[in-house]
Amino acid sequence: MNGEKTESAFYEMSGRIPDDAIAEKKLELRKSGQPDLRMTFLSLVDALSHALAIWLVVYLSWDCLSHFELLAWHGPLFTLAYVLFMTEGLLIFLPHSVLTRGWGHKHLVKLHWILQLLGFICIVLGMIIIIVYKLLNNKRHFAKPHSITGLVAVILAVLVSLFGWWTRLHRQYHLGFKMSNLKLAHTALGVVAYGVGMAAQILGYFSNYYKKKHDVDWRVFLSVITGMLGLVAFLFASMSLYRRTKTFLRK
Repeated sequence: MNGEKTESAFYEMSGRIPDDAIAEKKLELRKSGQPDLRMTFLSLVDALSHALAIWLVVYLSWDCLSHFELLAWHGPLFTLAYVLFMTEGLLIFLPHSVLTRGWGHKHLVKLHWILQLLGFICIVLGMIIIIVYKLLNNKRHFAKPHSITGLVAVILAVLVSLFGWWTRLHRQYHLGFKMSNLKLAHTALGVVAYGVGMAAQILGYFSNYYKKKHDVDWRVFLSVITGMLGLVAFLFASMSLYRRTKTFLRK
């Protein structure tokens, strides 16, 4: 169980050593090929999460765009944003990630903001489409749980992006804020924004658009699959938030 001890030691040290040292320790953990049942299990869960995310995006995109109309683009864009880009943006930092094992911290950070940027672009486009659709059809805006939750998710996504941008500026120009505090705020908002976004995704399966296309059993099935995927990424991200919060409270 040497791999488990190594992982535990890394998490214990993460509250007491600088970020660069943590990154180096994490890279060593990623590159270690020590057999460990726990890490093997987590890697399988990670691989399954990637597969579910890709399947959901492909299926929902095909399902919505098979009959072209303006509203049909709203679902696939938000699915791309949260189910694929946002989910992957959280999973890539895991020590047991099957896609980025062996990657350095700087490369992971760069990939993270690229994925988040792509997700943010999809969110903006999806929001524009639904607003234009409502205006053209003279329908009420933000009148149902799905649309209200989606609006909150978009607002949180904007705040997360601003915090991420501010953190990068601070790293380059040293603007006088504690980097650990900025990272904690960015992580906390990111976890909340992701949770709300995935909740809006699930509520979307019970909107009038999907009710016309599928029976309730299939929509419940999609909800369960999306919920499982979101829960895995949410729990892993919450672990990082917990460690950062514990470090912050110790100071």
